[in-house]
Amino acid sequence: MSATTADGVRRDRIAVRRLLTIAWPGDDPAFRLRLASTVLLLAGAALLNALIPILFARAVDVLAVPVVTALPLGLLVAYVALGWIGKVMNEARWALYGPIEQRARRRLALRALEHLHALSLGFHLARRTGQVGRVLDNGLSGLRELLFDTIFLILPLTAEIVFVTAILLFRLDAGFALILLTTLVVYAVVLVVGSEWLRAHQRKAVVEGALAQGRAVDSLLNYETVKYFTNERHVALRYDESLAEVERLTIRVLGLRTLTGVVLVTVLAAGTAAVLLLAAGRVAGGAMTVGELVLVNAYLLQLTRPMDRLGQLYRSIKQAFIDLEQLLDLLDEQPEVADRPGARPLRPGPGEVRFEQVGFAYTAERPILHGIDLTIAPGRTLAVVGPTGAGKSTIARLLFRFWDPTAGRVLIDGQDLREVTQASLRAAIAVVPQDSVLFNETIGYNIAFGRPDATREEIEAAARAADLHDFVASLPDGYGTLVGERGLKLSGGEKQRVAIARAILKRPRIFILDEATSSLDSATERRVQAQLRALSAGATTLVIAHRLSTVVDADEIVVLDGGRIVARGRHAELLARDGLYALLWRKQASEREMVEA
Repeated sequence: MSATTADGVRRDRIAVRRLLTIAWPGDDPAFRLRLASTVLLLAGAALLNALIPILFARAVDVLAVPVVTALPLGLLVAYVALGWIGKVMNEARWALYGPIEQRARRRLALRALEHLHALSLGFHLARRTGQVGRVLDNGLSGLRELLFDTIFLILPLTAEIVFVTAILLFRLDAGFALILLTTLVVYAVVLVVGSEWLRAHQRKAVVEGALAQGRAVDSLLNYETVKYFTNERHVALRYDESLAEVERLTIRVLGLRTLTGVVLVTVLAAGTAAVLLLAAGRVAGGAMTVGELVLVNAYLLQLTRPMDRLGQLYRSIKQAFIDLEQLLDLLDEQPEVADRPGARPLRPGPGEVRFEQVGFAYTAERPILHGIDLTIAPGRTLAVVGPTGAGKSTIARLLFRFWDPTAGRVLIDGQDLREVTQASLRAAIAVVPQDSVLFNETIGYNIAFGRPDATREEIEAAARAADLHDFVASLPDGYGTLVGERGLKLSGGEKQRVAIARAILKRPRIFILDEATSSLDSATERRVQAQLRALSAGATTLVIAHRLSTVVDADEIVVLDGGRIVARGRHAELLARDGLYALLWRKQASEREMVEA
């Protein structure tokens, strides 16, 4: 077995084990009972299908004798009745199977979404949204294909093969069963080898298809940027490059699939010919009756037609496994930041924040922070300023625990953030980011996302505090106004005020304001800043700022440069020292004068 084939088999086994936890959940006995009932029903139908030809063969033999009796009529009635019962059982499987498929898809989809949200920020920064969506969609389709083919087709056919082989051994001599089993074994070997041959090409096509989907969705999410630079043709050509590779790989797969199919039908034809020639010789020699010849032919038809379908099914199942593999690989992704065993919820407290000799680096070659020491007293406001790339936003992300420090520790009320659960930590913090991205829902929903159980009055109060209510009230649909994909129907300032209202509604212990008013005009910014000061009174506030005019009232200002604290103090003190802060202040003041002029 080649390394590629062995790897494919190993991955299939892992996929099967993962699927069993979904198809046979330990916490849902009703689901397991329904699945077991479906399998038993299908097995019963397979047994009937194996027995029915015996009745017809017996009727043929009785009719061949010129004696008038009621037996042939009874046999034919029984033949029709059992056939009807088998078909009814086959139809009844839909009522049992439908909820099984839907519940399994629901379980897997929910597990995937929860897992994606549990992954760290680094994973999402490196992934294309469209690519992840394609993987999720393909995986769910693969699960549906596997369940349907396994429960509806493969299990009944396998049961039927077992029953038919047993009947042939019992009713006829072993030669027929031997030929049948030899045909099935050769068929299975060709099927497995041929399908594994296709696997590598199929997997490449699936991966390339997901990449193409990612590029397409990425271009749509950046529709405005594409238009700004008139790069529609460039985007389309990149997409077409991926589609061309998918086309090339898929055509190769189809050619190989055709070759495998030709070999499979040849094996079936050879086996059928061998059985019929043997049966014809036995009839000619008087060792078999005509009815037994009819029986053998009926079983051949009963098995070879599904076997032909099984070849297609096996290849479809392999494709489904490949589709499912990417989703299972996604579920195997481990978050960079995870709750430690025994982590406890963040204890209530006044909200003191402390960074102790904190260092951080995305990689060893890219250090960001060096020995950061700072404390934010409960209910006080600390601003972090500095030039671009100084590490300001990294401090906020460490406090929110998107990453863990590579040196030192971060504490809230004396509790190391690595020792508390992420959910309890983030429940205590509200963030207003510089780039406020909204859900493609209503304004009311986006504000209420800060606290989904908030009342309408509380939502409106938060909107007023963010200087947003009057604007929303002027809209025809008010708080029911849809904001569009990522909030693109709103201006930058309006999106930012929605984000501020959302944070206010959360009622946090700690605020993180990352350039929270950068998209607002001066008059609105002053009103919102005043509201934020009033609402954050009593809450600890970390302000990440580029515009120094927004932090002049902070209790303490920390100046970062190159990932190190180079100065700290109040606004007037830092200006008096005539250091980096004073230099940045004069530069921004000059820029403001030029804009006003």
